[in-house]
Amino acid sequence: MSAPSSDSFSAFASLNRYFALIESSKPTLQQAEDAAALLCRVYGAESEEDLLLRGDPELIDLYKEMKGKILKAAM
Repeated sequence: MSAPSSDSFSAFASLNRYFALIESSKPTLQQAEDAAALLCRVYGAESEEDLLLRGDPELIDLYKEMKGKILKAAM
C-alpha cells in the first residue's frame, strides 16, 4: 500500500472514531477542528488550502458540507 493511500485510510479510521464519539458525547471544538483537518487527508490533500486549490467544485462542496457537520456537532 502506498503512503498516500495509507495516510487516507488512517485519516478515514480517525474520522470514524470521531463520528462514534459524537453519538455518545459532545466533542470539544478542538476535536472537531482536528476531525475537519482529517477530512482533508481523506480527500488526499495536505490542508484545506490544498484541497480548495484543486478546483473540483463537487469535491469542494462535499468537503464544505462535511466540515460543517463536523463543526456543528461541537457547538
